[in-house]
Amino acid sequence: MIELVKNKFIELFGSLENTENFFSPGRINVIGEHIDYNGGYVMPCAIDLGTYFVLRLNKSSKVSVYSMQFEDLGVVSFDIKDENKDHTYADFVKGVIKIFGINEGFDMVCCGNIPHSSGLSSSASFSTGLGYGLTYLLGRPVENTELALACKRIENEFMGVNSGIMDQFIICNGVENGALLLDCNTLKYEVIPFDLEDNILIVAGTNKKRKLSDSKYNERKAQCDKVLEIINEKGFKYNHLCEIDNETMAKIMPLIDDEVLQRRFRHVVTENVRTINASQALKKHDIKTLGALLTASHMSLELDYEVTGKELDTLVHGFLDQPGCVGARMTGAGFGGCAIAIFKNGFANKAIENVKELYLKEIGYEPSFYEVKIAGHTRKI
Repeated sequence: MIELVKNKFIELFGSLENTENFFSPGRINVIGEHIDYNGGYVMPCAIDLGTYFVLRLNKSSKVSVYSMQFEDLGVVSFDIKDENKDHTYADFVKGVIKIFGINEGFDMVCCGNIPHSSGLSSSASFSTGLGYGLTYLLGRPVENTELALACKRIENEFMGVNSGIMDQFIICNGVENGALLLDCNTLKYEVIPFDLEDNILIVAGTNKKRKLSDSKYNERKAQCDKVLEIINEKGFKYNHLCEIDNETMAKIMPLIDDEVLQRRFRHVVTENVRTINASQALKKHDIKTLGALLTASHMSLELDYEVTGKELDTLVHGFLDQPGCVGARMTGAGFGGCAIAIFKNGFANKAIENVKELYLKEIGYEPSFYEVKIAGHTRKI
């Protein structure tokens, strides 16, 4: 794919002189959903689907960018001080410029093979890769964790999405054939070997269009903040909901009068525990337990956190009804996006056929299925 991007760069900007090439991966989250902004543990992997860039500083104040995924927009050009939003991918470019303090114009061509709105972090892949590439070209590279934190600010401060740190962190720090058990409170992490033994991982996309800033993502964050506020008003002193364990949650729950907030609280605490247990299951090569935890995670996201929706539920329950399914869940923010499933070898192909047929019948259009490998972090190529 990088050769396609290079050829397009030559077509648009004349030559590859003084250019550099970069790759930034997407991600799946094995388990630990909607708890990164609650100070909990998550267990994501970087994947080999991602965004490819060719970049060149142009010694001016003009920025010219072209995305091969949005060809209808053509080359988008603007002054480097322009922060006006036009609700296209160029808003992320402007966010990178602002947050990283980029003060020199540049030319860019990019192309990604992460499907848009798939829930595999195409936006974080883009902003992280561009931030990495520009700071590299300017001779002031940023350490991986600092890069992730800066790119989180793009989502929060510039794009208006109250997301946590998980997506950017795994994209900046991912390792081949490994998941990261990340403490989103301290940013300390442990590499967990991702070996499914005689099982395989399926990634399925709903193909439902969504935007996090237009969804109820920010509403869920606000609800969790409200729960924490209520708890602390009762005399507790917690900084994050994920500091609370299951036993303490049971004691605190009666203090929360709102039934919806109770369910949000229950998901956050139990999901954090499930994530820790899932990392231990992987270490022990106990894929059966891992699968059960994935399934329990989805049920919590469906019933307590209510971020799945008909499309994701159709995929996950469809997988769970198939022979050989070890476990399944939505992955990412929800409201569309992707699901993952673990199948015993020899059962996946038939399961995909059956779930595709079911999904078409229930939803009216087909889902997509992806083969992914666990990959490394954002890098120069």
